[in-house]
Amino acid sequence: MNKIGKGEYGYFRSERRRRLLILILLMIVPVSLVITGLVLNGSFQNLLTVVAFVSVVPGAMALVSVIMVFLHDSLPEEEYREISAHTGSLLMAYELYVTHEKASTYVDAVAICGNNVVGFVSDPKADAAFTQEYIKKTLRSAGYSVNVNLMTNRDKFIERMDSLNEHAESLREGISFRPDSRYPDYNREEVIWAILTEISL
Repeated sequence: MNKIGKGEYGYFRSERRRRLLILILLMIVPVSLVITGLVLNGSFQNLLTVVAFVSVVPGAMALVSVIMVFLHDSLPEEEYREISAHTGSLLMAYELYVTHEKASTYVDAVAICGNNVVGFVSDPKADAAFTQEYIKKTLRSAGYSVNVNLMTNRDKFIERMDSLNEHAESLREGISFRPDSRYPDYNREEVIWAILTEISL
């Protein structure tokens, strides 16, 4: 089974399994050391116990990582099917948890077309306006001046997707692009997609 990466449907569901497995593997090491030290020395007071405590650090970091992905769910399949039915020629990203020290937002889906980045945010408590500006500034600092619009109404988001598809050719026409050295094989929209995944969990 291929790994599901950031920006793909099912990412959080896949990451839960992957990160939990890593956590288990990382915790086997210190537990094994403690048990070995106890068996060999008949006491916890030995060098292996000290090494075990030090080796807990990567496991603790992995635990934080596991907690973070368990706080977020993958996009419901019904919602994904409804949105993906309107993809057309648009480049899509799904399940982006855009992180910032002031506010982090789960963006269910993003459509990219020319100079337009349109997203759908289902969480009513999310600060979509702040995240919209943060994405816009991040892309601008990377050299991509684009219109960013995060919408909280799914039907309006789908309508906007349909409109982008209808005018896709004219929206992409005449936009200059110099290949990014970090992504030499990516086109402009794919680089924007990559930047969005970089600022997401």
